[in-house]
Amino acid sequence: MGALFSLRDAQPGDMEHLDYFASLEGMDALPGCERIRVAVNEQGEPVGFCRLDADENGVAYVNPIVVFDTWRGYGVGRALIEDAWSREGELRLVARGQSVGFYEKLGFKPLSWDEVDLKAASEDCDNCPVREECGPLPMRLA
Repeated sequence: MGALFSLRDAQPGDMEHLDYFASLEGMDALPGCERIRVAVNEQGEPVGFCRLDADENGVAYVNPIVVFDTWRGYGVGRALIEDAWSREGELRLVARGQSVGFYEKLGFKPLSWDEVDLKAASEDCDNCPVREECGPLPMRLA
């Protein structure tokens, strides 16, 4: 039996799947397939993805990482983060809710808000109506 999934760069034909996965998480459609790595099953169908953005200093931000719910627990998220980290050397993000524990297991450490470029990391957390519920936490893996 081969690997359950493999990673590759996103292709235009993946965008319908990726936008659907993002919509299930309450996110808008992605701006395009640039800087996105996709986890695909044995049939080549996307099962998760990680999009990177960069701040003006070139620091990479995970924005977002999404794994389709039936594929959670199979190492897809870990593989996408490890792949991104090996390519970039440093990753930053704003973890939300229960995802904080996932990122801590991968070695991410909390950052102060002044060390995060919110344009690259996420939406405006200060004005978010569900901020208390979300519990956003800036984090870094170096």
